[in-house]
Amino acid sequence: MMIRLYVNAPLKDDGTVSLTDEQVHYLFHVMRRCEGDELLLFNGQEGEWLGILSVLTKKQGVIQLKKQVREQTQTRGAILAMALIKKDNFDMVLQKATELGVRKIIPLITERTVISKLNLERAKSIVIEAAEQCERLDVPQVDEPISLKFFLNMDIDQRIYLSERGQTTGIINKEKDVCFVIGPEGGWSPNEIKAFEAAQNTQALNLGQLILRAETAAISVLAAHRFDICG
Repeated sequence: MMIRLYVNAPLKDDGTVSLTDEQVHYLFHVMRRCEGDELLLFNGQEGEWLGILSVLTKKQGVIQLKKQVREQTQTRGAILAMALIKKDNFDMVLQKATELGVRKIIPLITERTVISKLNLERAKSIVIEAAEQCERLDVPQVDEPISLKFFLNMDIDQRIYLSERGQTTGIINKEKDVCFVIGPEGGWSPNEIKAFEAAQNTQALNLGQLILRAETAAISVLAAHRFDICG
């Protein structure tokens, strides 16, 4: 499989792209690439482009763009609002959510959240790497963590919160944008359930009798939605 890289640079005929230090290290030391090798680039705006490594040393890398091989498409994936959970598990959710087409990830701080901080740069690097590997043409947005109260006041067309003990209270309108809301390891508090019930454009979804871990619930509902087997 040809290497794909996300770049923060314009992509155009006969253009060149300078690589970051991390990308140079990856290509030179990890993948053992050489000048003249081909690879693919995307920037989330101008499709996918074929390029050739015109310069690659231990400290510098330059790619000469040859041609566009895929036009840009608009991702209309779901939004994921996810309570912060243990680092390794949250990292997995970031990766799998990217693979499942999520266009935006909103980390939440809830009453029972154990982890209250997120390394945003690391989170962004995880979704970029996942997008590179799964052949997406864009990268999902990852926001700074916000409180559940602030989130419930946001203007969102359709909020679907996973309720482990409650009942499904509606159906997903596939004509509207949807945001799936996943709680922390300890679940939603009674006060938070009341807040969901009072919030506009918000309904509950129960995934069945089994109690799923937070990361399992997130991946399950995103996969069900993507492959049209959810509500």
